[in-house]
Amino acid sequence: MHHLTPKSILHISIFVHLCEAFLGIEPHFDLFSYCFHLKPHPNESKIDVVGGSGLQFHQGKKPQYISYELSDKVIDYKEMWCYVRNHSSSLPLRTPGPPVKRPSWNSRGGRADQVNFLLGEIECLKSVHQITSASIVAHWSIRRVQPLQRRVHLAFEYTGEEDPTRYTREKISEDDLENRVAVVLKNVD
Repeated sequence: MHHLTPKSILHISIFVHLCEAFLGIEPHFDLFSYCFHLKPHPNESKIDVVGGSGLQFHQGKKPQYISYELSDKVIDYKEMWCYVRNHSSSLPLRTPGPPVKRPSWNSRGGRADQVNFLLGEIECLKSVHQITSASIVAHWSIRRVQPLQRRVHLAFEYTGEEDPTRYTREKISEDDLENRVAVVLKNVD
């Protein structure tokens, strides 16, 4: 079991919602592995038990993706982190100790033609449709869904206010929306 940092979970959330709601596809693993890699924390010789690995952009790949910088507000999570007992068999057993680094952490996918096509689609979303990281986070917040929760269907099948994937029927206020985006992303207008 990997013990990902909260920032890593945010990277995954943004990626999943970008793929589902804006590209109209299931999350694409080869695109993900093209953009991101796992880095041991704090380093390869000493890996923390909690937050022992984190997702980072591959060097030089960030400009091809949706630009963002995650907020520092999630940095001090270790003091509040705890494990919750798995009362059913829905989750794998927790293994004690830090994660063990494997070569597969940083292997890249093999479908370069699909990755290149999707990078072109992302560029179109950024330049033509003005899609930003803030619009992605705001989009899932307005829809009242969580990109990584178990859902009835994917984001491109969303049906509106009565959609069963919503975790609440309440609408979000403009102030709450701005606060949520500001908690997740740094330097957002």
